[in-house]
Amino acid sequence: MAITLSSLVTDLKGIGPSRAKAFERLGIRYVRDLLFHFPRKHEDFSSVTPIKDLQLGRPMTVRGTVKSLKDKSGFYGKRRLLRLYCDIQDETGVLHVVWFNLRFLKDKLTPGTEIYVAGTVEKSKFAPNDFSMRSPSLEFVQRDASQRIHTAAITPLYSETAGISSRFIRYQVKQLFPAIKLVPEYLPEDIIERNDLMGIQEAIESVHFPSSQEQLERAKARLQFDELFFLQLAALVRKKHLEESPAYPILVGSLDVQEYAQQLPFSLTEAQQRAIGEIAEDIGKAHPMNRLLQGDVGSGKSAVALLAAMMTLAAGKKVLYLAPTEILARQQADSFKKYLGEGQTHLLVGAMKPREKSRVISLLTGEEPVCIIGTHALLQEGVVGADIALAIIDEQHRFGVAQRKALLAIEKGYVPHLLSMTATPIPRTLNLTVYGDLEVSVLDELPPGRTPIVTRVLDIEHKDNAIIHMLEELHAGRQAYVIAPVIEDSQVLAVKSARRAYQEIQELFPGIAVGLLHGQMKSEEKEAAMNNFTEGAIQLLVATSVVEVGVNVPNATIMMIEGAERFGLAQLHQFRGRI
Repeated sequence: MAITLSSLVTDLKGIGPSRAKAFERLGIRYVRDLLFHFPRKHEDFSSVTPIKDLQLGRPMTVRGTVKSLKDKSGFYGKRRLLRLYCDIQDETGVLHVVWFNLRFLKDKLTPGTEIYVAGTVEKSKFAPNDFSMRSPSLEFVQRDASQRIHTAAITPLYSETAGISSRFIRYQVKQLFPAIKLVPEYLPEDIIERNDLMGIQEAIESVHFPSSQEQLERAKARLQFDELFFLQLAALVRKKHLEESPAYPILVGSLDVQEYAQQLPFSLTEAQQRAIGEIAEDIGKAHPMNRLLQGDVGSGKSAVALLAAMMTLAAGKKVLYLAPTEILARQQADSFKKYLGEGQTHLLVGAMKPREKSRVISLLTGEEPVCIIGTHALLQEGVVGADIALAIIDEQHRFGVAQRKALLAIEKGYVPHLLSMTATPIPRTLNLTVYGDLEVSVLDELPPGRTPIVTRVLDIEHKDNAIIHMLEELHAGRQAYVIAPVIEDSQVLAVKSARRAYQEIQELFPGIAVGLLHGQMKSEEKEAAMNNFTEGAIQLLVATSVVEVGVNVPNATIMMIEGAERFGLAQLHQFRGRI
């Protein structure tokens, strides 16, 4: 039976129903999937090293002769385990090797057999001056050199699953090399020549089994180019589709924008004025806006979003505001009510009573223009609306593609204008690829009076100095945060929990009002803790990452983060904005 790219993997030798199911866990069902299952990394075993020149901790290949083979069977826990101990020698020394549960090797590794072994070099437990390897790859010397794929070469390592090892994948891919000729070249010839790219067939072959590091790098460059190229194509397709979709035009003149801005108790920065002008131009069109508002924490993104909401409501249309956390949703709802009014601003979060949620959801289908600010409750099944002209997503990186689609599909027929906001810096190259379908507005300046944030990394020996500095700030009437990566102490993670930090700080600062805030608390408890901190009744707040976004307490001037290595860079960037 001829193998094609659309052949099932069960058509290949050695792959039955059981292994086919295991391959499906890796996303592999067809021959094409297997060829495009690229290695996650490569080990360079290409140089054969004499045993006396081996180096500890490095992946290396040895060619030698089997000197002796012993087996030992026993229980390891509840499992019965067969160990094969093999001594391999060359003219420079002896290498001690152990394999586990490879019974078939007992009859093949007879004394005098020439083999290659490739693995990480360790110090031998049996002879202190000798080297050893555990479970190295093995191939017999008499095999045709072109067929060696596990040793004496740059060896691919793949994502694996139970029942499917890298060794087995290497074997199957090698057998499929003739099928690579069936992969068509899908890039235009001028793009390939202009970017000095390798052909796709050569790239697939070389990324699996490169003959040199240079060939491997060229193959990876071609495949990486393809990935970015198709990401951009997909973004352009999404952009084209959006341009062909209908939206409610919100007609706002430049004088109107200035009138809305004058309703705020502060002056907009030039960057904010530029951003709101770009938004006003976009929402005046009959196809949906898709704009990303990017700016550091404290640069005034919420003020820009508020003005966009004002314009939309004034045109008699509705606004949806999606926040990643309940704390942020409540805070934004309170802030928007000051300018939009109680009647036009409503909160929708999962912790609300069913009757109250139903009342807010019913407003989406009513005739009055309203701004609904909520969490994932806005995306629940059955939520529909009419005259929804603007959707705002705060901290858009916290939501998946499916969630954003669900928000835009709440109204049938018309697609809302979309304003996404993020405080996480996004390089221009990433804008052009992943967010290539977005127009980008950047708030590249902070409002007057916003002082730069100083960040320090301290080791445990200098923690006392940080505590003293925090105490000075507290006694000066300021407030502070202590952030912990987990709620409860863990036997697995050697990090300080929020509960333990809370107890220690209460003992350390007996005259200071200390509060605790984490995600497992009830909504009323979280709201009370935040209100007390905002109003100054709590001076020091111990919290988890629930305060990552949206919490705004101007009097808080210092933050200590325990176990900072447990947080991502985006989270640490957000934490900086809380002070």
